[in-house]
Amino acid sequence: MMSFERLTPPIGAETIEQIDPSMIGDEGFADQIHAALMEHQVIVLRNVAITPHQLAGLARSLGPLPAPHHSYATHPDTGDVVVLTWEGDDKPDAAQWHSDMTYRQQPPFASLLHAVEVPPVGGDTLWASMYSAYDTLSPGLRSDLSELQAVHDLGDFRSSSYLTGGIEALNDAVARTGAAVHPIVAHHPHSGRPYLNVSESLTRWVIGMSGPESGRLLTLLFDHINRPDHSVRLRWRPGTLAIWDNRATQHYAVADYLPHRRVMHRVAVASDRRCP
Repeated sequence: MMSFERLTPPIGAETIEQIDPSMIGDEGFADQIHAALMEHQVIVLRNVAITPHQLAGLARSLGPLPAPHHSYATHPDTGDVVVLTWEGDDKPDAAQWHSDMTYRQQPPFASLLHAVEVPPVGGDTLWASMYSAYDTLSPGLRSDLSELQAVHDLGDFRSSSYLTGGIEALNDAVARTGAAVHPIVAHHPHSGRPYLNVSESLTRWVIGMSGPESGRLLTLLFDHINRPDHSVRLRWRPGTLAIWDNRATQHYAVADYLPHRRVMHRVAVASDRRCP
C-alpha cells in the first residue's frame, strides 16, 4: 500500500515510496492510484524509471486512451505517448490556466506527465483545485452561476495554426476541434462535488449574455481561480511522474526556463473506467 503526504490543504499529494515498474500491470496498484486521485486530485511520484510503453500501460489501467493529440508529436516507440519538447526560442503553449481539451464535449479524464529532461531551474507546473475555487465563492454568486453555461473552443491555439499554415490551416484546426458548451458549475461524476468549470485558456463566452456582460463575469472568475489559495506548485526532477484528474483541476506550465531544454512524456486517459 502506498501512502501519500498532502502538499497543500486543497490539492496535491506526494509519495516518497519507490515505484517498481513491475507493479504497473497490477490491478491493485491501479486501484491505489485511482483512490489517491479521487482524494487529492493530483499525485506526485518521484524517481520513477518507466519506459514510454509502461507509461501508456499505466494510463490504460485507469481507462481507455484517446485518439492522438491534434497538434503534438508522439514518441517513435508508441503513438500513445506525446513528447513535449521546448527549448531555445520555441515558446511553450501551456503557460495559462486550463483543463485539457474542454473544447470537446467529453474532455479527457486524466493525464500522466513524466519528466525526461528538466532545466537547471524553472519549468515548474502548478495545479489548482476547482473544488476549492467553487467553495470559496460567495453563496449568492454560486447560486447565480448554477444555471449558466459557457462555450469552450480552441482559444489562442488558433495562433500556432495560422502561423504555420495561414488562414486555411486556422479554419481546418477550428473545424477539426470544434467547440463545446459546458455548465459553469459542473459536478464531479465520482464525488458529486460541484466545481468551477471555466478556464482563461479555452472558455470564450457565457451563453445568453452580451459580450460585455460575459467578459466581466469570466474575468471575475479567472481572477478568482488565479489566487494561490487553490493551488500547488511542483518542481520537477528527472523521473518525476505527476498524475492528475483533469475534470476538477486546472494546470499552468510555467514558461520561465528558456533557452534551456525541457522534455516531458505525456499520456491522456479518455475516460474513467472505475466511474462509468
